[in-house]
Amino acid sequence: MSDVQHTELVDPTQLPVGEPLAWPVLDKDGRLLLRAGAVIATQQEREFLLKHFSFYAGALNLAAPVKADSDDVQSERLKSVDMRLSIGSPLGLRGLLATSGPMRRSRLIGSSPDRALFVTSPGAGRLPLALTPGENLQVVAIGAHAVFQFACTVLAVCNQPLEYLVLSAPSGIRLLRERTAARVHTRLAVRYRTLEADTESEGLGLGRDLSVQGMSLMSARPVSQVGTHVQVSFPISTALVDTQFEARAVVRNVKESADVDGSLAYGLEFETVSAEQQFALRSFLFDCFSASAL
Repeated sequence: MSDVQHTELVDPTQLPVGEPLAWPVLDKDGRLLLRAGAVIATQQEREFLLKHFSFYAGALNLAAPVKADSDDVQSERLKSVDMRLSIGSPLGLRGLLATSGPMRRSRLIGSSPDRALFVTSPGAGRLPLALTPGENLQVVAIGAHAVFQFACTVLAVCNQPLEYLVLSAPSGIRLLRERTAARVHTRLAVRYRTLEADTESEGLGLGRDLSVQGMSLMSARPVSQVGTHVQVSFPISTALVDTQFEARAVVRNVKESADVDGSLAYGLEFETVSAEQQFALRSFLFDCFSASAL
């Protein structure tokens, strides 16, 4: 998990209703709950948040390295073909010796018969990372079912027909974590909005049991019915990405929660998630897996 600098526990009176927050709000583990500028719309939302979260004001340090789980599988003699990466697979790049620097986002766009990799220039168009031939890189590749880490050397820096890099065949490949739709126990402040005209509502809920396929959303008031659709949104901040995750989801089940306040737990299955949002979600889940094992 990213390093965080927090101040003392936030006094509940410092959480205004109907006004933009002057600072980001973190939970007790340092994860981002609400961004600076976010608005708590109603007193009911404020009371719900105070019931389920302990708030800290602070600043995120996103320069922390991506860490492997303590029980990582130290795979022996893995080859490039074993990773089964597809065109468009998300990658994180940084200098091999820059272990405290942030990963920069890239994507796989092709490979050669000798397993050299063609990847988009990291951060092209937005604070691009300047690389030169011969430079050694540490790479994290996020596949559909696993996360890998390996080393590469920059063979060429190209500008036509687009900005891209040619990297040597991966070496020292390690399998970091199996990714078979595992769920992570989370506590997220999730903004939701129903997409059915006859049951229109919106509010803040508690997001739990997150996976690449869906999540559980707990709310103190009715959200929607089984088979209907909702839009969910929550902030994601990791060493790889800093964005607002947004997705359309269908309600698969509704259950009473264990809380005595009458809250309902809605099982949501994500339906429409862009490639960028998939990358952000997988990065966040990997960050959570890593933190839980430290």
